[in-house]
Amino acid sequence: MTFKDLKKRLSVYQETQQQRTQFFDRSDNNKPFWIWDIEEHKQADIESKGDCCFNHIIGLPKKNDIERPIFDYEKIVFECLQPNDKNHNDNSSNKLLWIKKATGLGITEFMLRLMAWLCLKDKSLSGSQMCIVTGSGIDLAIGLIDRMKRLFYDKGLVVQQRNSDRT
Repeated sequence: MTFKDLKKRLSVYQETQQQRTQFFDRSDNNKPFWIWDIEEHKQADIESKGDCCFNHIIGLPKKNDIERPIFDYEKIVFECLQPNDKNHNDNSSNKLLWIKKATGLGITEFMLRLMAWLCLKDKSLSGSQMCIVTGSGIDLAIGLIDRMKRLFYDKGLVVQQRNSDRT
């Protein structure tokens, strides 16, 4: 390796570090996952210059290269997963939710984004683990983990591979 190659790698590393710092600065202050009230969302978007919520910071979900908002039916899922939900009589923060869904609704993307937000919004889940359960074997689960990682690639946040990752 020449000094020129080393300098180039160092430059890329410093650029990546700056991107990480900028991302965490933008997502600081415990940003909400999504602002469900349209007018409130518009106002927050203006005030924060586009950094109003987690999904605008990482970029909205896309289907056929068209950005999509978080939909009302996804709000129902979000609310069902909140601690001390009105729909449950217990005070448990542990939630089990089964979603029987059709293909193409965006629920998988929604859940991956929700998992990422829960990990980043504060330190309450520090040291915790999340699992992805699939009925089709490990390849689908690994694909979903890679999909979650891709949410952050253009933000300079590249998640390290683990030995169990085959990609």
